[in-house]
Amino acid sequence: MQDGTTVKSSARRRVGRPRRGTELARTDLLIGAATRVFLRDGYGSASIDKVASEAGVSTRTIYERFKNKADLLGAVICRLVDRDMETTLSVDELDRLEPRQALTVIGEVITGHATNPDSAALFRIVATESHRFPELAAKVRTSAKQRLDAAVAGYFQRQIGRGSLRLGDPQRAAALFLHMVCAELHECVLFGAPDAVAQLDCPAHVQHVVEIFLNGALPREERPGLSFSITPVVSHKKCTDY
Repeated sequence: MQDGTTVKSSARRRVGRPRRGTELARTDLLIGAATRVFLRDGYGSASIDKVASEAGVSTRTIYERFKNKADLLGAVICRLVDRDMETTLSVDELDRLEPRQALTVIGEVITGHATNPDSAALFRIVATESHRFPELAAKVRTSAKQRLDAAVAGYFQRQIGRGSLRLGDPQRAAALFLHMVCAELHECVLFGAPDAVAQLDCPAHVQHVVEIFLNGALPREERPGLSFSITPVVSHKKCTDY
């Protein structure tokens, strides 16, 4: 996120059409302004007018890039996902790692977001407002969650081809692994005390999830043909402050 000096400087720029060649920078400015408005006012009270005022641009400039408020919040959340897709969760980066390392990296990225106050606040906004604004939930699901699911499923599929994993349904396995990582974190964000997520032992949680996912809970001699079975898991410090 931009610091206060940059924000104030950006907001003082002349309202109007951006100069040629500045489209990417202007989009970044809009997403930064939208992030601040959503975090400050919530989804229901946020508006395109407020974002335009925060960014120092016209509403027309925003509507040229985004269809509506849901599309704009979807872009805010996608930007967080995109940064990871371009770095630690890119195909090239993941394929350099064996499954245990790759799953640990994925888990660390997810828990890192969960412990970030702004990311947690955005998740809370989506979770609590989606029943009133179904288009918001649909946008976030298609623009962010499905991309993360697809990235993990793609890694599983490539590892199956190399003989490193045995999975009958890599898409389902990806969804289950991500739920194992996220479930308790999301519970704490939604229902816990303000510092509930910070109290979690996230490295131990990720390690536990990876061990259960890869090794299963049955003794080795009792395992069926698949390489693992999946059971629920909790981290060492359970969130109970609600």
